[in-house]
Amino acid sequence: MLQILLLGSAWMLTPRPAATVAAAAACTSRRAAAIRAADEQPFRSDDQFDYFRRQRSVSVTLSKPLGAMLEESAAGGVKVEALQDGGSAAETGLLKRGDRILTILEDDVSSSDFDAVMSMLVEAPEEVTLTVERNVIVKKPKVVLPDPILTVKGGPSGDVARGSSLRLTLLDADVELYKGMKKLTNCGGAGQCNLCMVEVLEGMENLSPPTAVEQTRLKKKPEGYRMACQTLINGDVTVEVPA
Repeated sequence: MLQILLLGSAWMLTPRPAATVAAAAACTSRRAAAIRAADEQPFRSDDQFDYFRRQRSVSVTLSKPLGAMLEESAAGGVKVEALQDGGSAAETGLLKRGDRILTILEDDVSSSDFDAVMSMLVEAPEEVTLTVERNVIVKKPKVVLPDPILTVKGGPSGDVARGSSLRLTLLDADVELYKGMKKLTNCGGAGQCNLCMVEVLEGMENLSPPTAVEQTRLKKKPEGYRMACQTLINGDVTVEVPA
């Protein structure tokens, strides 16, 4: 890998583990909305807020020299390792350490190798527009959801902790999940049998997705059956234990 220092029209090469595209001037920035996964979970919470890590696409226009030290990114392409004083990136604050370059003048470089990216930056005009992927932290007011309600047909009903194991919840409520010899022959919740299966009458969408173990062991059962040991409760649900 080479460090490349661009100063006006002159440039020199020195062996280094990262690269510099040097810097100074004006810029503009355009941001796209941060990407949010449907099942996104906060990485940190306090009494008032949940905190999420998200990726945002940002478009910046900078004048040469940029003053950005680049290195190859594990996600593909290159990322900004550091900013150099006097460069347009540092002076404007529009480029950040850790930004991964997605496009140069609308050309996709998200999977390009280091040398290809450097070549495009060297050949780019004095004013260059980049699209970068940036990791940001978003703070959202905490949403407190009510505890799910588990209803057992012909049995108890009540609040349960979100994310609880269906099997353990049923056993804690003294529901007779295993009957007769099944009390002795069940696998103890290890997913090695299907003796803890229940029929979901309502709220299938409020359970965790079926696991590979369930798909194998319940493939001959009608739709609506789940193995309690493989299932987490995320919302209201009604189940029946087969006779």
